[in-house]
Amino acid sequence: MTTPWYQRSYRRMLVDMHIPDWNEAFLAKYDPVKMAEWYELAGLTSVMCYCQSHVGLCYWPTKTGKMHAGLRGRDIVAELLAQLTARKMAACAYYSVIYNNWAFLEHPEWRIVAAKGPAEGSTTTSRYGYCCPNNPGYRAFALAQTEEIVGGYSFDGIFFDMTFWPAICVCPHCRALFRQETGKEIPLTVDWLSLDWCEFQAARERWISQFAADLTARAKGLNPRISVYHQFACAMLDWRWGTPFTFAAHHDFLGADFYGDPLEQLVVTKLMCNLTTHRPPEFMTSRCVSLQDHVRMKRYEAMEMQAFAATLFSSAFLFIDAINVEGTVNPAVYEWIGRIFGETAKYEPYLGGGAVEDIAVYYSSESKMDFAENGTPLSQVERSGNAYPHARAVRGACRVLQQAHLPFGVITRKQLPVLDRYRVVVLPNVLRMDEEEVEAFRSYVNRGGRLYASLYTSLTETRGCRHRDFMLAEVFGCHLEDDDLGKVAYIKPVVQELAKVVAPQDYVSHAPLADNAGGVLRLAKKSAGRILATLTLPYAAPAAGTVFDQQWASIHSSPPWEDTDHPMIVSHQYGKGQVIYAAADIESVNSEVNDRLFLALLHSLCDEMPSYTAEAHPAVWMNVSHQPEKKALVIGFLNCQAQLPAVPVGRISFALRPLPGTRFTKLLLLPEEAPAVFTVDADGTLHAETGDLRVCRMLKAEYERG
Repeated sequence: MTTPWYQRSYRRMLVDMHIPDWNEAFLAKYDPVKMAEWYELAGLTSVMCYCQSHVGLCYWPTKTGKMHAGLRGRDIVAELLAQLTARKMAACAYYSVIYNNWAFLEHPEWRIVAAKGPAEGSTTTSRYGYCCPNNPGYRAFALAQTEEIVGGYSFDGIFFDMTFWPAICVCPHCRALFRQETGKEIPLTVDWLSLDWCEFQAARERWISQFAADLTARAKGLNPRISVYHQFACAMLDWRWGTPFTFAAHHDFLGADFYGDPLEQLVVTKLMCNLTTHRPPEFMTSRCVSLQDHVRMKRYEAMEMQAFAATLFSSAFLFIDAINVEGTVNPAVYEWIGRIFGETAKYEPYLGGGAVEDIAVYYSSESKMDFAENGTPLSQVERSGNAYPHARAVRGACRVLQQAHLPFGVITRKQLPVLDRYRVVVLPNVLRMDEEEVEAFRSYVNRGGRLYASLYTSLTETRGCRHRDFMLAEVFGCHLEDDDLGKVAYIKPVVQELAKVVAPQDYVSHAPLADNAGGVLRLAKKSAGRILATLTLPYAAPAAGTVFDQQWASIHSSPPWEDTDHPMIVSHQYGKGQVIYAAADIESVNSEVNDRLFLALLHSLCDEMPSYTAEAHPAVWMNVSHQPEKKALVIGFLNCQAQLPAVPVGRISFALRPLPGTRFTKLLLLPEEAPAVFTVDADGTLHAETGDLRVCRMLKAEYERG
């Protein structure tokens, strides 16, 4: 059976072509032959080909829409496809859905009607025109254009961009569909404790998933061998974009473009590796500092580091360039990309396998929201991003685990049936849960699993029901008394082992206003578990007191004042397992003492040696992949410093535990496969050193059974 193109193609690229045709010079100089030559210079193994863009104009002789006038009738889709085929490069079609200016202007009845009003998607305030996927006319149009592309050309894959909700649509079709499904009107107010609001959000997610399913089915109905995937980036954003993680079921593999910091790439790559139907996932990003800046490139070292970050996790990497309006590109860009891919390509024979993960950070698709939004009129909802409380906690947990060089992955409800493969599961301020999740985590701990949970975890159901106590209260070994959201609070260790961890501080502060953390909960004094830390309150809330009434204790801050008997951190044995619950999302706060406290709690849950560890600078990323068919573990290190160019890391010592029933026989430096020095302990643990890490270094540890 032939390996699918996406499983043998790691070096990818697309050139954005969102160009209108009101000027006859636009795209007039586009040359598919020249573009194929630049792609070859860049060392690509696959190319994403624009068939159409957000502008909505087509680059093939369409029968259903409008062809770009600047092409003067030339079928540049066919021309470029022929050039790529001749060069043995895989070709993936690009098609923009929902964002389609031509359809927006030609068919006003297809438009999204934003709850916020005409400002979103209007011709006076935005360059983008949005079409509603629930509109039967637009839906039929998008499916018909898919038929033209997939039925008319021999593409290896097709990528549907922008398959998400750019606004909260309240058009007649959305209203009628919600009324048909629920018998209700679309609610006018955001309220995560309301059944009606939660039903509406669930409907938005279901509708966009069904639209994706229909597009995927239409493409595969015409060409069963074609690979289909949709834009997945908005699945990481908050509820407004309406893209659930279950949306992944309609992709052959996951791919998305991101423009954030290195931590974002770490989190989303680990998430996509565990969520995608088939590996590798694809990480896309612009070669420029942003999509809004057409010429200002990222520095070479930043582009190189991002490409190697994908390589570290056996993921594909796609560079995004943007066409000049006349249809040309900057050849120097392709020379740079060719140099970078020339280096990453050396490691491709060693990619693949499954990541070794002891600790699982749980990412909840249903928690991409904030209870602080409750009561906001739908007409006043602003577009947002990934700064919701649960995301901050997930990012914080991943940051700490990466800096400690511990084996971790990011999981979703897809992994609920296989939780036993993880030594510890982290539930970082999971704001909403359903019965399936609650029962899965309860059973996991009862069977012997180890669990860390923080703040609102298991307090509110996805259907909008807030419980008076945690749904996992008997597992946590503690109970809720009150909600102290928004107050400055302090965590006071009451056991010696934690007091040493936070020293020289006596308290750990948790101040939402200062650190953007998620507040604290007040727990009942009575606890079935062992109390590790208690709640200390300031003299007054940070907003209390003025120059007139003097109801404060210190003019700049709100220092600790009242030590209470209310637990803040509780350790509890449940069944054969153990749980630590924290009434504050400690992991959300980027602080050395918080990091130490969070790590100490995890180490107390998993007191045996991890599958791998390293002594290295916190900026060094580490990953280990198991390749059972090769009887090997591939160890990778990435020098991911914030200030570039990075200073080479001179020495890294690492340890690697053997798989049960195996022993290590060889350690090789990659890609040269030169033997590396190592030792093995009595228990079979491999110890070795590597150094002079400029960007990336990989090694392969081979083993044998018995």
